[in-house]
Amino acid sequence: MRRNVPFDLLQCQNCGHVEAQEDWMAPLRPLLPGRCMNCGSRRDFNGCVNCGLTRDEDTQVHDELRFMVAPELNLLDAARKASREGRRLIALKLATAAAAYNEEDKGDVSRALRVWLLSAIGEAQHALEDAKAWVESQQDPSAMAWASYGQQLQHGAFPGAAADAYYRTLVKDPYQHSIRARRAQLLLQLHRDGQALDEMLRVFDNAKEDETAIRIAIEVGEELCNMFETHNRDDEIARLLERGEDFVPRSALLLAHRARLAAMSGDTSQAKRDLKKARRLDPELDIYERVEVAMRPQRGSWWRW
Repeated sequence: MRRNVPFDLLQCQNCGHVEAQEDWMAPLRPLLPGRCMNCGSRRDFNGCVNCGLTRDEDTQVHDELRFMVAPELNLLDAARKASREGRRLIALKLATAAAAYNEEDKGDVSRALRVWLLSAIGEAQHALEDAKAWVESQQDPSAMAWASYGQQLQHGAFPGAAADAYYRTLVKDPYQHSIRARRAQLLLQLHRDGQALDEMLRVFDNAKEDETAIRIAIEVGEELCNMFETHNRDDEIARLLERGEDFVPRSALLLAHRARLAAMSGDTSQAKRDLKKARRLDPELDIYERVEVAMRPQRGSWWRW
């Protein structure tokens, strides 16, 4: 940002010398039908009321930007290329044009990229407003629109609204496993523990190849196990560990909880094996002491009450 205006900066990572700057007008306003792509303002008969560009000039500007990045690519692919190169501002302008034109019927993909780029250049509030305008301007918003809106709500610290937006995403596309895992995170944050558990278990059941979803689900499982232990709900821990059996070995905490349950049921051998594996992953967890206590033989009366 320079005087509250975003710009792309090419800078040496070693000495900090500025090699080049590109300060294009950023289209921050929500993208609505008929609006100027250059700045987002409304058009009248003579052109944009803000930047003054006519419709033809607006088209020409974005085609010139595409040519600067990669003349052989369309607007969306040029936006992706610019983003990979760190030219996020020019990428934003190209993604805006691609979304406005619904280029090659990829308007949703372009709009999602635009929302993400707004957030990436530090315009979180504008990203949220654009995502909201996207779902509100459609009679039947797509799963991608709801997912994009949910992501910005989550980033903006609106967990309840984000969880609801993710739910709408999953109604349209139940195979968005990462979205389901993120929804489980939010539900746990909202103390809707039963729903969080159900969503997390569905990820374990159906997302075995989705590493991102599984990683998030394991984190949710760890928090749930700790909470269930404090509430004396070992039955829920056992259910969670059984459904997530394939993923327990990835988590020192889940292994430790399984070791604790095994020790309490008298299966000392299994408890020792899981405890050893857990310590290889993380040598210091508070739960290990509780596992060791559970493994010690109980002394006292021979009566078992």
